[in-house]
Amino acid sequence: MVVISYIPDQPAAQVHASLQRSLAVMDDAHQCSVLWFGEVMRRKLFRDRGHSSINQYAIQELDFSKSKADDYIRLARQLDKLPAVREAVASGQLGYTKARELMSVATPETQDAWLKAAKVDPGQGELLPSLPTVVAPKELPVCFRLNLTPEQEARRSAMVERLHKLGGVPNDRAELMLEGLAALLETKELQSQKCPRGHLASRPPVQIHVHENAATGGMTVQTDAGERELSRAESERMRCDAAVCEHGGRNTTTIPPRVRREVLARDKHKCQAPGCGRTRFLEVHHIVSRQQGGGNKTENLMTLCASCHRLWHERGSGSVVETPTKTELTRKLKSAP
Repeated sequence: MVVISYIPDQPAAQVHASLQRSLAVMDDAHQCSVLWFGEVMRRKLFRDRGHSSINQYAIQELDFSKSKADDYIRLARQLDKLPAVREAVASGQLGYTKARELMSVATPETQDAWLKAAKVDPGQGELLPSLPTVVAPKELPVCFRLNLTPEQEARRSAMVERLHKLGGVPNDRAELMLEGLAALLETKELQSQKCPRGHLASRPPVQIHVHENAATGGMTVQTDAGERELSRAESERMRCDAAVCEHGGRNTTTIPPRVRREVLARDKHKCQAPGCGRTRFLEVHHIVSRQQGGGNKTENLMTLCASCHRLWHERGSGSVVETPTKTELTRKLKSAP
C-alpha cells in the first residue's frame, strides 16, 4: 500500500490518475482497518489495553468520534455475521465501498448470492478463527440460556441497534442485560415511590451476599447454579466497596456512607475511567488499597462502574503505586501490564 504524494500543478490526466490511485489506497486502508478493528472487538483485545468496552478503546486509543466508533462497531458486527463477505474483503476480492453496500442488504442466507452477483468468489473458511476463551482458575462462568421467538429476536436486535446509536451502553451482552434489568428496577422503584431518585443514586443498585473464607481468604457467591468461587481480582474488588456483616454483630461498610455519597457527587455519578461515563452499577474504588496504606479520604477514592472496576483489579492486582493520584489511576487503566 503506497501513499500517493500530492504534487500541485500537474496535467489533468496526471491529477485524475493520482486521485484514482489515492482513492484506491484509501479504500484498501479502510477495509484493513475494519478487519483489524473487528479482531480487537471479537477477541476483546481492548481489555489488554486497559478498557472495559470497545467504545472506550475506540474513543481513547484511536481518537474516534462517537459516530465513527459506532460506525466501525456496526461494520465489524455485520462482517462477523457474514463470514463469506469477510473472507472476500480480507482476500482483496471485495473492496471496502462495495462491501459496505453489500452488507446493507445481505444476510447469512443470501450472502453467497450477493457475492456471486458482485462477481466475487466467496472462498472457504473464516478469515480469523476465534481464539478459545481463557477462563480464570476457579471462576467458571455461569451459563444463562434464553430462547427467543423470531419476532422477539427482531425486537431485541432493533432495540440494541437504537441503544448503540444513542451511545453509552456496553457491548458485552451480559453487561447489556444487567444494564437493562437495572433500568427496569430503577423505574419500578421510582414508580412505587419507595426510593427517591437521590437515594437510588447514592447506593448500589443491587446488593448481593458474598461469603469470605477466613482460612483461605477466598470468596464465594450464591447463584441459581449453586455457590461459585470468585477470582482473586473479584474478591479484591468486593473488599473495595462493601458492607461487612459479622454474625451477631452490626453491619459495617468499608467506606462510610457519607464519604461514598461525597465521592459519587464529586464524580457526578459517572464512571471516571477514560471514555466510559456509565451511570449504573457504580462502585467506589480505593486508588491506593488499604493493604498498601490507603484510606477512605475522598482524594484516595474514585467512582468506577463494575466493569471498569473489575478490569482495574484484574490488571492492577499486585502492582505497587508509589504516589497515586486520580490521573495515575486513569493512566494505569490504560497501561497496566
